[in-house]
Amino acid sequence: MSPLIISLPLTAASPTSVYAFTQGQSGTSAHLRSASATLLPDTGRSTDVVAVVPAQALSWLEVDMPAGKPLRGDALRAALVGSLEDRVLDDPAALHFALQPLWQTGHRNAVAVCNKAWLQGHLQALEAAGRPVNRIVPALHPARTKDDAQLRVTGTPQDAWLWVCEPTGVWGLPVSPAHAAWTASVLEAAYPLSAEPAVAEMAAQALQRQPSLVQPAQRLMQAAQSEWDLAQFDLAATGSARWVKAWVRLQQALWQSPAWRPARWGIAVLLICQVLGLNAWAWKLQSDLHTRQSGLVQIMKQTFPDIQVVVDAPLQMAREVQGLRQAAGQTSRDGLEPLLASLGQALPAGQAINALDFQSGQLRIKNLNLSDAESSQLQTRLQTMGLNARREGPLWLITGQGTP
Repeated sequence: MSPLIISLPLTAASPTSVYAFTQGQSGTSAHLRSASATLLPDTGRSTDVVAVVPAQALSWLEVDMPAGKPLRGDALRAALVGSLEDRVLDDPAALHFALQPLWQTGHRNAVAVCNKAWLQGHLQALEAAGRPVNRIVPALHPARTKDDAQLRVTGTPQDAWLWVCEPTGVWGLPVSPAHAAWTASVLEAAYPLSAEPAVAEMAAQALQRQPSLVQPAQRLMQAAQSEWDLAQFDLAATGSARWVKAWVRLQQALWQSPAWRPARWGIAVLLICQVLGLNAWAWKLQSDLHTRQSGLVQIMKQTFPDIQVVVDAPLQMAREVQGLRQAAGQTSRDGLEPLLASLGQALPAGQAINALDFQSGQLRIKNLNLSDAESSQLQTRLQTMGLNARREGPLWLITGQGTP
C-alpha cells in the first residue's frame, strides 16, 4: 500500500485547515493534492502516514552531547533544554526538540526545534479525522557531509525561498532583489541547485544558474524517505505502536525504496529460476518414467506377441510367466508346496497345523499356538527364505515377497 505523505500548513490547526498530500511509489507518478483532514484518503493499519514539517517551521541548532551513558526520555530532554535555553527565543517548555538519527554522546549533534502547540494541534486534528501519523519528518534536513550539501528553491513566485542544506544545519532566505548580497554569498558555495517548477525561472535569474526541476510531490516523497523522525520525547510512540511503525517502515523500504530495487529484482529472478528448474526436473523425471514404461511395454510385446493391449506390463508379464510354469508342470515360489516346505522348516519343533487354506499364492494357517517370541522367530525365519508372514487375529497369512 502506498504511503500517505501529508505536508502540515504553517497556520495553526483548525477545522478549516487544508493539507497538501501525495500518494505513490515515485515522484514522477505522484501528484500533489489538497484536502481537509476529514477528506484525506482513507488509511489502513498497514499504511505509513507521514507528516512533513515545513522548513519555515523548523529551527536548526547544534549541541554537544556529554560523554558517558546515553540519556533517555525526560533526562535527555532536560539535558537538551539546559544546553539550548540560552540559544532559543521562546520558552523551552513551549518548544519541541528532536535529535538527529543515530546521535552519539561526546559528539556534536543536530537538533530540530519547532513550536510544540502548533505541531501537536495538527497531529491531534489528523488523529481525530482517522489519519493517525506514524512518522514526523522535516521537509529539509542537514546534509550528512559537505559533499551532500544542496541548494533548494521552493514556494510560489510571490513567496519563493532559497534553502541551504549544510552539515551545520538548514537556513533560508527569500528569493528577491533585496537579498542580492545573500544570494552572491550563496553562489560561492556552488552546491547542487534544484527548484520547483513554479519558481525555477526566478531561481535561475536570481542565482545565475539553471536549476534541476523537482516536482512538489517528489519533494515530499524525498522528505518521507529520510532517516529523520521528529516524533521524540512526549510525541514518540511507545510499546507495540513503535514496533508497528518500525515494521511498516521496513515493509515500505523493502517493497518501494529505489535502493532495494536490485534486491527485489534479484529475488524475482531467483524465484523464476527455481520455478523453471523444478518444472524442468519434473519434465525430465516424467520423460524417464515414460521411457521405462515404453521399454517394459516393448519387452512385453516382444516376449508375448499374442498380447495386443498392454495395461500393466509387469502384472501381465507375471501372469503369463505363471501360466507357462503351470503348463510346464513347474511350481512357482508362491505355490502351495514351496510355501508348506518353507513353513515346515520355520515352525518350532512339534508344532502342528490343524487347518489351512491356499488361494492365489496366499497360504492361510489357522490356530497356530505360538508365543510372542515364537511368532517373532517365525516371521524372521520366513523373511530369510523370501516369504512374508503376518498375523491377522487367529490367522497367519504367508505369501511370497512381492505378492499382495
